[in-house]
Amino acid sequence: MTSLFPHAAYEEDQPHAHSILYLHTIRSGAMMGSFLSLITAPVSLLVSRYRHGTAFTLKTFLPRLLTHSGRGLVIGALFGALATAGRMWGREEIEWQDRAWRLQENKPQAGTDFWSLDNAALGAVAAVLVVRRGIIPGGMGLGSVALGGAGLGMATGLGYMIYASPKQSIEKVG
Repeated sequence: MTSLFPHAAYEEDQPHAHSILYLHTIRSGAMMGSFLSLITAPVSLLVSRYRHGTAFTLKTFLPRLLTHSGRGLVIGALFGALATAGRMWGREEIEWQDRAWRLQENKPQAGTDFWSLDNAALGAVAAVLVVRRGIIPGGMGLGSVALGGAGLGMATGLGYMIYASPKQSIEKVG
């Protein structure tokens, strides 16, 4: 977001505060929803194995993971938008501007934005290539495959947050 919107010197001069805050929370929600799919997909496959005897193989796991990841991305993005609307309902414009300004000042957050969005694009392309080459059965549409791949790529943003946050804290102290 730091490259999409101009960064004002002072909070009260922040011109696109609503857009900045909504884009941030939609991206964060999508990233978290996608990350949760790394838990829900194997659990659902284990339940399916227990109930119906479905084999737990790579050919059964990867399509399920892509499906869960795509759903998690969409549900998380919707949750992020609704949570922002609920949290900021009735707030003064300066509060929007202050939060947006602080987001743009936060360097690890800017890194997470770039990392997760870049990897979402790479994940979408990789997932489509994997399906086209026949590594994953092609029963899914390319749109849902691309969405699931984007979700898996975006989930790596959480790994970047874990990596970058302590590093940035050390740099500030030292």
